[in-house]
Amino acid sequence: MKNLIKISMIVCLALFSALGYGQNITAENTSFNSAVGENEDIQIQNEGVFIVRIFKSTTKSELEEFKSEGKELNIDITYENLEYINGEIEAITLKVDCNDGFSGTASTTNIPESGIGFIRDYREGADIPFVIGRIFDKDKNIASSKSNEDDNWSKELEDEFDTAFNEEKVVEKDRNRLIKHDHDIDFSMGLNNYLNSSNQFPDTDNKDFALDPLTSWTYGIHSNHKISVSPYVKFNFQLGLLWNNFALADNNYQFTKGPEQVELLDTDLARPDINPTRSKLNITYLNLNLVPMFHFGKSSDAFRIGAGPFGSYRIASKSKFKYDDNGKDVVKNNFHINNWKYGLKAQVGWKGVDLFATYDLSPIFIEDRGPEADYPLRAISFGVIF
Repeated sequence: MKNLIKISMIVCLALFSALGYGQNITAENTSFNSAVGENEDIQIQNEGVFIVRIFKSTTKSELEEFKSEGKELNIDITYENLEYINGEIEAITLKVDCNDGFSGTASTTNIPESGIGFIRDYREGADIPFVIGRIFDKDKNIASSKSNEDDNWSKELEDEFDTAFNEEKVVEKDRNRLIKHDHDIDFSMGLNNYLNSSNQFPDTDNKDFALDPLTSWTYGIHSNHKISVSPYVKFNFQLGLLWNNFALADNNYQFTKGPEQVELLDTDLARPDINPTRSKLNITYLNLNLVPMFHFGKSSDAFRIGAGPFGSYRIASKSKFKYDDNGKDVVKNNFHINNWKYGLKAQVGWKGVDLFATYDLSPIFIEDRGPEADYPLRAISFGVIF
């Protein structure tokens, strides 16, 4: 029964070939098949199918013609390790990328009589949308009709193709499940402040540890790994270093570590002979962000927005106290700062620039060890990433 079906298919192919031979193919058809025989050129046209078939006798000009025809369909065809002996192909590596999720490679040092090549079937519901390698019988072309018999034949061929020869490699990808990875280095710069448990700035309570918002800077450098689960959804894994500087609004106070909590030394009383110019606390963290980003377009430059968690580990902290005549006191200490912190990060961007904002869910200082025991402080930051 199968032999009868195959013979019928051969007859159908011959009829289709005879009817289609010599017809013009337009861009609207978006498909045409190319095949080269050992003694004559054969062109077969089937709507929605593109075929390339290479024999030993295929010439270099014919190979280039295949590349040109493929280019019209956005198919990249590459020939590697190509060897001609006495005018015949002795060895070839055929690489194909259809730029739509289907790609593959086939290599051989002995082209069979039936030839090697590939078929890209664009027809809706095609059982074999892409196949490459030794896929042809001498007198048959598998991409011919859509009858039930042809479907069974295609399935049989697909099963047999998996073991055709071990030098062939076929990659079929579902574009909706395609995961891509990109990597770049991000630099961030912005401003710091902190809030009390009522989400108010300490200066509203006239606290000595209120900050100067224009000189309290944050800096960061991160290795950013972007995992794309679709053109519109990307997960940003950012690992790097983060520096938070908290500059006091009143330079007369100096951060010091007391036995039970961080303290502010009033230098007007303790050191009346100096003129303070800057007093700040600097904390360095090893930082990890996980921010899913939603893109409003397929381009990497499209408008995007996202938010996610972050976690940080303190690796250094110090206080800097500057005064006139280039005087500077630097004290390295933990200042009762929490070693771990965590919070939320939001980003919004367009093209190569993003704006960010972070909010710490954990307090900067260990519980009851901040500048005031009953006044926990949580950091906030905002700025730009480039």
